[in-house]
Amino acid sequence: MPRHRSHLALTVWPITALFAYEVAHLWPALQGGSAFAAASPVSWLSQAACTAVVIVFLLAYLRGWAALRRDAPEGPGPYRSVGCRRLQRWAGVLAWGLAVGHLGLEWFMFMSVGPASLSHYELLRGFLSMPAVLGLYLVGLAALGLYLSQGIAASFRALGFAEGPESSRLLEVGCTLLSAMMLLMAINVLSHFATGRAYWMSSSPPAATADGSPTQ
Repeated sequence: MPRHRSHLALTVWPITALFAYEVAHLWPALQGGSAFAAASPVSWLSQAACTAVVIVFLLAYLRGWAALRRDAPEGPGPYRSVGCRRLQRWAGVLAWGLAVGHLGLEWFMFMSVGPASLSHYELLRGFLSMPAVLGLYLVGLAALGLYLSQGIAASFRALGFAEGPESSRLLEVGCTLLSAMMLLMAINVLSHFATGRAYWMSSSPPAATADGSPTQ
């Protein structure tokens, strides 16, 4: 069980922190490009720091799975079944593929326009409106949601919570709802960049005058 806790600490919580940070970083974009540029400034130093954090967290993820293979080469480990363990492994691969791909996209924007937040906003709108790119993000987010749901539930079970069948079922439901809520927040941001319209908390477009120009 201690090694299971190490596995979960290294594989679940770092990517959870990355996910929460990126949603918070992009959330001001719901109010438009100017609000995003003001609330989420970028620099070469911040980008290098983010890259270093992603690399460290990815290495922690790989170490966590290696620890589980040493401790429990067969069987479910901290997960409900062998199938859930296998599903968690593949969901993690897709989730980290999304994280690394998004980091690569950020570096492409830096190399293209430099540390200009407003230009990054416009480039993101262009990239995420492409059906192929949007589809890859949706697949990655779906895998990440599944990964977090199973991983957070397994983390609580490894700490001794919800050991009975009924409490375990309630834990699974609660973690699924938490993961779904985080996923919906990410999809809300993704919708803004892909379609120009978020489902909630987006800025309203300015009203137009009779000649079609926006009001001040």
